Amino acid sequence: MKNSIQHIRAFLAVADSGSFAKAAVELNLSPSALTVQIQQLEQWLGVALLERSPRQVSLTAAGQSNRGPMEKLLLDLDNIVSGSRDLAALRRGVVTIAALPSLCSGTLPPIFKAFREQFPGVELRLRDVVAQRIDALVREGEVDFGLGVRARTRQGLDFKVVMVDRLSLFVPANHPLAARRSITLPELVGEPIILTGRDSSVRERVEQVFADDGLVLTPGLEANYMSTVMALVRQGLGMTLLPESADEGRGELVQLRIEHAGVSREIGLITRAGFGLSPAAQRFVEIMTRELSPTRL
Repeated sequence: MKNSIQHIRAFLAVADSGSFAKAAVELNLSPSALTVQIQQLEQWLGVALLERSPRQVSLTAAGQSNRGPMEKLLLDLDNIVSGSRDLAALRRGVVTIAALPSLCSGTLPPIFKAFREQFPGVELRLRDVVAQRIDALVREGEVDFGLGVRARTRQGLDFKVVMVDRLSLFVPANHPLAARRSITLPELVGEPIILTGRDSSVRERVEQVFADDGLVLTPGLEANYMSTVMALVRQGLGMTLLPESADEGRGELVQLRIEHAGVSREIGLITRAGFGLSPAAQRFVEIMTRELSPTRL
């Protein structure tokens, strides 16, 4: 039945007031229009809801039975409308992001802060995972979007570059190379390099740039997390090549620029092809894009 919600509101107004005249005034309807709506609702349900007499209006057994469920139905509807408007206005909601560990430790926290200051009611959830896992989480719809590197095959996913990151050499502050500003790859041949795990996109890029130049990479220690790698370097156990965004700013390590075009990598927004973002997720992307703008870096 068309306008069924309007008809239910009409019935509940009469039930609450006990009067067609009072309910008509409340709903800004004529008594005849209100009567028609109640009759149409009764015809649709196939039962009489109200008993009419010259002095009063009372509920039938069917009216009493249906009154509670109808009140709940309207309350649920009002909650849906209110919740949807809150989501559209970014007063509430959830944004779930899968991102590379290097971004989670350096680039994203300031962006999270900027977003939270504007939209404190929106919950942010961050999953720091390796590149292949990011693609899977986005494809399966477990996160709103991912932030990672461009994969060789990305079926069902879209990739849009949001920033360019570079690999840098990190050494302890007391290391002989710490006084330098830059270094070349050939100078690192024979030097033990502390590496991230074999499923890491950083590890893959480091091995690739050495192989492309026909240089031998000498692995030193290995750890899954970049924070662990950095801790090993701080203890003087070696040097490492990590994204410049992984710099923790603690002053205990020195970052050297690597003079090689291949150490740059594109970081992109990864989304499911053909699917739009929620208003909250879209706003996060807009703030992230603004914060990563070259004019702000």
